[in-house]
Amino acid sequence: MNKLLRILNKYIVLLILWSIIGMVWVYVRPILMRKGMLSTSDFESYSFINSLPTYIDYLIRIIIVTLIIIDFKKHKLNYVVLTAFATLIYPLLGIVILSLLLIEKWKENASA
Repeated sequence: MNKLLRILNKYIVLLILWSIIGMVWVYVRPILMRKGMLSTSDFESYSFINSLPTYIDYLIRIIIVTLIIIDFKKHKLNYVVLTAFATLIYPLLGIVILSLLLIEKWKENASA
């Protein structure tokens, strides 16, 4: 179990970071709007700042997909493409698939 937690630690940290950024943005954006820092008159900067959480979300998803592919190759697991696609849509699903495949592989190796 300790070995699995060491592998999943990076994914857990990324998901926590993703949630923290999302929650902070929910509270910071109205403050910026009230103070006049996010003015709708400058549409380019307003659009960029408003879509910043989306860019961070995509970046974290791509990082998680890359790490999943690396872990699949390192542990010689099957279903890389399916898991990468599932991770891109819903990152937690890819992490669960990786965990289940790792547990299954270790169980087969222990019984053999």
